[in-house]
Amino acid sequence: MKVYTQLLLTFLCFPVTFYAQESRSVFDLLAANEVLEIELTTDLQLLRDQKNTNEYQPATLSYAVGKKQTESWEIKIRSRGKFRRRVCVFPPLKLNFPKGQLKEKGLSGEEDELKLITHCVEGDPGKDYLMREFLIYKLFEKLSPVFIRVHLAKVKYIDPVTGEKINAWGILVDDEKALERRYQADLCEDCFSLPKENFKKDQLCLVFLFEYLISNTDWSVSMVRNLYLLRPKDGSGALLIPYDFDFSGFVNASYARPNSDFKQTKIRERLFLGTELSDEEIKPAIELFRSKRKELETVIREFRYLSGESKIDLLDFLDGFYLSMGQGIKRPSQSE
Repeated sequence: MKVYTQLLLTFLCFPVTFYAQESRSVFDLLAANEVLEIELTTDLQLLRDQKNTNEYQPATLSYAVGKKQTESWEIKIRSRGKFRRRVCVFPPLKLNFPKGQLKEKGLSGEEDELKLITHCVEGDPGKDYLMREFLIYKLFEKLSPVFIRVHLAKVKYIDPVTGEKINAWGILVDDEKALERRYQADLCEDCFSLPKENFKKDQLCLVFLFEYLISNTDWSVSMVRNLYLLRPKDGSGALLIPYDFDFSGFVNASYARPNSDFKQTKIRERLFLGTELSDEEIKPAIELFRSKRKELETVIREFRYLSGESKIDLLDFLDGFYLSMGQGIKRPSQSE
C-alpha cells in the first residue's frame, strides 16, 4: 500500500507541472460533443489512387453547429500509416487545417494537423475493431496522467464528382504538437535505444504493463515504434505514450498475426516485453492496475457503441490479465 500511495502521488503531480499552458485548439472545437458528426467531401478515387504517396489533396470538412447552421473548413488531406495504408479498404488520414483560418477563429495555429483512424474492414467487423481500439485509448487515460487525446467520430465521405457516399466510424486523434504543449516536453522520434535509466521509471513500467494487458507486441521502445517519446523540458525522465493498437489481442482483428520475433503462438497470447525490468521494479505498476480494475471494467461496460457480445469478450479478456498477474507475468523467448 505504501508503494502504491507513493506511485499515485507521483502521478498526481504530473498535471500540475504539465497543464500550465492550455490553449484552445481545433481538436477542442471538434471534440465538444460526445460523438463528432462530420462530412468529408473530396475526390475519393484520387484518394485511393495515391494512397501510397504523401500527396495532399483538397477536401471540405463540414459539421453542424446548432440545429440550422453548418461550419465548413477548406482543408488538405492525405493517406498516412504503413500497414493499414496498404491493406485496409479505406486508408487512415491526416487532416491539415489552414493556420490562418485557425488563428481567425481564436484557435492555436500551431496545432493544425489531426489524424483520423478510419475503418479497415467493411461492415460490423470493421466497426467492432475500431470501437475496441477507441476503448484502448480510453483505458489508457484511466491509468496514465500523460496520453494522446482521441474522440469518436461518425464520418460521411462524399465524392463531389461521382456522388459516391460512404458512412463509417472513425477516431479523431489530437495533433502531436499538443503533447509538447500539454506536457511541456519535446517529441523525439530518433531517440533510439535509450537505456531505461533515461525514462521516468513508473511511467515506463506502466506502459509495458498496459501493452501486456491488451496483448500487444507491435511496438518497440528501442525503435520508438508506435510510441510517442517525450523529453520534458525540466530535464526529468522521458515519457512514453503508446498508440496504434489494431494488432493487439484486445482488438483481435482478423488480419492481425502473432509476432514471430517473440515466438508468439496466437494474437491473444500475452507477452511482457519489458525484459530489462525486474519483477520488483514493476510491482508499483501492478498495484496501480489492481486498484484501477473496477474503473477499467466500468469503461467497457458503459461504452454504448460496442455490442453486448463484444463487451463480454473484453471483460473476460481483462479478467485473464488480472489472473495472469497472480500466476506470474509471461516473458517472451526471443528468436535469434
